[in-house]
Amino acid sequence: MADIVRATRADVHALADVLADAYEDDPVWEWLVPEDRVPRLQRFFRDLLAMNAERGRLWTDIDRTVAAVWCPPGEWKVGTGDLVRHFPVLVRTGRTRLPLLLGMLQSMERKHPVEPEHWYLEFIGTHSKARGTGRGSAVLGALLAQADASGKPAYLESSNERNLTFYKRHGFTVQEEMTYRSSPPMWRMWREADTASARR
Repeated sequence: MADIVRATRADVHALADVLADAYEDDPVWEWLVPEDRVPRLQRFFRDLLAMNAERGRLWTDIDRTVAAVWCPPGEWKVGTGDLVRHFPVLVRTGRTRLPLLLGMLQSMERKHPVEPEHWYLEFIGTHSKARGTGRGSAVLGALLAQADASGKPAYLESSNERNLTFYKRHGFTVQEEMTYRSSPPMWRMWREADTASARR
């Protein structure tokens, strides 16, 4: 746990910049937000991360170069109240492609496993200036140690094929390759808890 810090609202702007930078060249986000991507992603992530910081689900490293939204078991589903609250930001992010953005989010939610209870890695990203330093791997490893200690599996969706090897190194396996309309592919990934590691 020394590798991660639970972020607060004071970290939101810096970590939104981290995720906007990390997802700038992501194929799915390029498809959804073809123009002015970085400022629109910054606004989107500021809103998303503020909510998750309030709920204790936002994590980072000590230098704030990695951001991760990590939902405990049973807390992954987006409530109607949250959707209404964040709808203006979704509108500003999606603009003319808002129907595609909303449709993709709904499609992902329908495919999200309900059972067994699991941890959900909604987002993780490392700023481009810190890539290759092992910081993202350290943060993810520390989060997965929480899952192992609880004895529960973990789930994520990867929107970038180049990240599959990274997740596989941490024990995730691909469950399904999926697309929404003409979107680039995404991959649903699952990881069983390593209870033997948790006991060591």
